Amino acid sequence: MVPGVLKMLGGALLAWLAIRNSVPVDRAVDPNQMYLVAWEYVFPNLGWAIAATALFVLVSQLKINVTNAYAGSLAWSNFFARLTHSHPGRVVWVVFNTLIALMLMELDVFQALGKVLGLYSNIAISWMMAVVADLVINKPLGLSPPGIEFKRAHLYDINPVGVGAMGIASALSVAAYFGAFGVAAQSFSALIALLTAFVVSPLIAWATRGRYYIARQSEPGRGCSAA
Repeated sequence: MVPGVLKMLGGALLAWLAIRNSVPVDRAVDPNQMYLVAWEYVFPNLGWAIAATALFVLVSQLKINVTNAYAGSLAWSNFFARLTHSHPGRVVWVVFNTLIALMLMELDVFQALGKVLGLYSNIAISWMMAVVADLVINKPLGLSPPGIEFKRAHLYDINPVGVGAMGIASALSVAAYFGAFGVAAQSFSALIALLTAFVVSPLIAWATRGRYYIARQSEPGRGCSAA
């Protein structure tokens, strides 16, 4: 979290530096403009600044794309393994994820990336706060089992606590994001997602009495044997 906050502050500093150097506000958020202005302070020659900017953008994009391809393969693999109870292999999902990214790029979908990320952030916040509420409220109050079970066969396919809290928070925050509750609520859609998931999760856990966390318990005395 700390490096993430520092990176955001660094990006804000670069954007401010670009605006200070007469870059239009709508272009100041462009990484190429921000890096170029910054490197011009480092190198007296414009050519060196342009070369450093190109190298920096290239390395950054490679890192981002490789990370996203790997993370996406994890997400697709887990989702379809749960849905179809089959696992064709991680490489299949890496290729699948890469093809989707290529299609989006060719369709020029990234022009709408700002709105897409704004929409996704509300859903992501809803999911994260549902998890946080379960850890800091439900477990200490005994509304959910004290331990964390990772065995897939011991879990229900759907736990209404997490899914319900995330779904309700996402629906409200996305509606606010699109202006259904007015301009003020639209500005605070992320906060609506955060608070809603944080409140709804323990309510659903209390209503369901935590029945949908553990599908079956491990048999005592049984362990895994290595072949």
